[in-house]
Amino acid sequence: MAKVKALLELAQQTSNSFETFELNCQSEAESVKESEKMLTDMSGLGIEVTGEFAPIPMYEGKAYTKALSEFSVATTNSDMESSSMVIPCQFDYKHYEEIQNRKDVKIWPNSPLTLFDNRQSSEHILDLANSALGLDCRPFREGVPIDDIRTLLSVESIWSEGFRGQNIVIGIVDEGVNGEVYPVVGGFSRAGASRQPGDAPITSHGSMCAADVLVAAPACKIYDYPFLGVQNSGGVMAMFQAILNQRRIDGTPHITNNSYGFVGKPDRQLSPRHEVWDINHPVHRKVRELISAGIHMFFAAGNCGQDCPSGSCLPSGIGPGNSIHASNSLEEVITVAAVNSRHERIGYSSQGPGGFFNEKPDIAAYSHFFGNFGPERPGGTFQPYDNGTSASTPVAAGVAALLLSSFPNLSPKDLKDVLIQGAINLGSPGWDSDTGHGVINAGSAYRSLCRRNIEEIEL
Repeated sequence: MAKVKALLELAQQTSNSFETFELNCQSEAESVKESEKMLTDMSGLGIEVTGEFAPIPMYEGKAYTKALSEFSVATTNSDMESSSMVIPCQFDYKHYEEIQNRKDVKIWPNSPLTLFDNRQSSEHILDLANSALGLDCRPFREGVPIDDIRTLLSVESIWSEGFRGQNIVIGIVDEGVNGEVYPVVGGFSRAGASRQPGDAPITSHGSMCAADVLVAAPACKIYDYPFLGVQNSGGVMAMFQAILNQRRIDGTPHITNNSYGFVGKPDRQLSPRHEVWDINHPVHRKVRELISAGIHMFFAAGNCGQDCPSGSCLPSGIGPGNSIHASNSLEEVITVAAVNSRHERIGYSSQGPGGFFNEKPDIAAYSHFFGNFGPERPGGTFQPYDNGTSASTPVAAGVAALLLSSFPNLSPKDLKDVLIQGAINLGSPGWDSDTGHGVINAGSAYRSLCRRNIEEIEL
């Protein structure tokens, strides 16, 4: 009989949960042992611990939210007791109903995730589409130099005042970053993983993201979280918990970049608790925990726009209202679409409304430029240029780092509001489903913050 692979959430409180998670991450054997101990009273149900990551603590309620908010300061905060624990498991389907009926257990999907670059595995009919009416579709326009993007973002005026993203750390949750080329100063990987922080090849998707955050913030630093060794919701949850652990110790990282997501939607009747459908899935709650801790979270809109979707997109996940979902559509995160240097929407950029919050994407940023990839760039011509909403999202995250180096006390909501306020609107006033509130502009957002600061001083 086929086995069900899932996340089991146990209503178990664990004291010193941050320390416990860190200790369990140091040894896969210890992680499995701890998980099995938590499942002792469920013996006989054929539950097997898969062990790809340690039990993940969850924190629910106002008291937890207040405690997490104190992680913004650069001092070590007190450890916390968890409200529940999430464990990766598998079991025979015949036991599904019995496990599900227990009051102290919830079964959650542990679904695979996809990187949001725009590599094509093969040509298809959409490759014949042409650019028209403010749309960049196959064959795409040529990439542009990185300096062109910096000019469009209006970063030079901010740099001239001494702000270049210094003292800001961005966590890149991805397949790994090359630390020989890019400023990786920390991060996390699970015990026994083949890839550790900083040792990814220069052609990796994560290295592209690293190059792109440096477009606006060349002085920022990077934490590398190569979760895609475990390319599912549980894997990203483990990285998010590691980020919380680090945040508790010294108030970093300040920002996370998340250029991945889902490329289709399962049948809701068959999978009602799938990450796409259930806003209470633990991966979404973990995202909110990070935001409660003051971390600014950027998510790619995706590459499943109706005009020329990526070849990895499933029919169920293409086009307006179908292509931005799961954590990428949470109201609290900043969801980023993609435009080229001519302010044309790139045809694969996913379109709202979002699955959980209608007004997604929030903003658009630039893609199709020579960052990590391209002539005389570190990654060479492995790809013609940095592409996908996977590239536009770290560009936006870099703008955030630039602003935070000058205004370090901005809350996630404040930062989101000022990025929206400073965006260059491409259509009718207000939000639209293609590019959100418009294209990000660092100079405009910075001037808005300066005016606000002057007004507060005058008051």
